[in-house]
Amino acid sequence: MRIAMKSMVVAAALTLSLGLVQGADAKQTLKGRFEWSGAGQKGDLEAVFTPTGEGMWDVAFHFDFRGPHVYAGTAEGSLKGGELKGRVQNDDKNRTFTFTGSFTDGEFHGTHAEVGDDGEQATGTLTLKG
Repeated sequence: MRIAMKSMVVAAALTLSLGLVQGADAKQTLKGRFEWSGAGQKGDLEAVFTPTGEGMWDVAFHFDFRGPHVYAGTAEGSLKGGELKGRVQNDDKNRTFTFTGSFTDGEFHGTHAEVGDDGEQATGTLTLKG
């Protein structure tokens, strides 16, 4: 009986440590909208956040702007409440964008900007909700 109990405890510990049981920081998909100010473009947005550490995420934004795109990079912060910011690159990895904002009542409101030689230039807004 003791051997069986020890085996169950070891199996449970391994399962949790290997990430076989999804916890609060599992991959999360949020949906929302973006607005691209200079081009007058608006559209649907899907953001997939994959945890990489405490408050750290890989993120991929899927949207349609003159064709389908996936801008991918990293984010830092909480998806539940408070500040969230990140940095992504376009499909060809020749343009970099930042985003920053905060979650209030389960909804993210933020801005995005393109990073250039002369600093960040505001490009628009985005909203996301789980």
